[in-house]
Amino acid sequence: MSPWPFVGRERESAHVRADLEAGRSVVLTGIWGIGRTSLARHVANEMAKDWIFVFADCERGPGDVWRDLFAAIFPRAQARRWNQVRSLKWTRFRVLNQRLEDPRRHVLVLDNIAQLSAPRLEVLRRLRERYLVVAIAEEFLPEQAKGTLCTALWARSPLRLGPLRRTATMAFFEECSRRHGFEYGAGEVQGLARATSGFPLGMAEAIAAQLRRGATLGSSSGLPAQPR
Repeated sequence: MSPWPFVGRERESAHVRADLEAGRSVVLTGIWGIGRTSLARHVANEMAKDWIFVFADCERGPGDVWRDLFAAIFPRAQARRWNQVRSLKWTRFRVLNQRLEDPRRHVLVLDNIAQLSAPRLEVLRRLRERYLVVAIAEEFLPEQAKGTLCTALWARSPLRLGPLRRTATMAFFEECSRRHGFEYGAGEVQGLARATSGFPLGMAEAIAAQLRRGATLGSSSGLPAQPR
């Protein structure tokens, strides 16, 4: 069980699922820490039976991104060639053209898209011809660039995530209290909800701080990745 309960994104989850099931790609945006990646992972878990979601971080270099995609999409081929040095051109060609090992529909989640150039847009168009894409675009990208990204991916307007509602924020802290034995009272839950203002990263950091203080009734070791 994840220490971070997923709450308050039912509408957004349904939006992403509906678009993917209709064969449309999705563009997510919002400030860093608002839960864009967490939303994508939640949808991936919900659809895991019939879909394959592949995550790649675009903050990494192009060679790393293509190698990550190849390793996740073609795990058997990756295992056979694990010690071979492969060029970016070779890896990109395989991702775009090699026969898929699993017949299920693939969704590529491309995280932290911070810039768009003509070559990158062309690559995204080629990826979209074969896969569905969930593009997580940084909020600071100009609106025109986000619109161009939607056009390249055949996606609707960007889905912008905002802070969680107060009821969802309180539900988050109530569930964390139950899971970790914090025994928060109603006043403490309300105070935490006010202090974090529905910002998922701040909510996760509040629970992480509580865990570090060792205030749980049970034992906790290590902290998970925080929402982005």
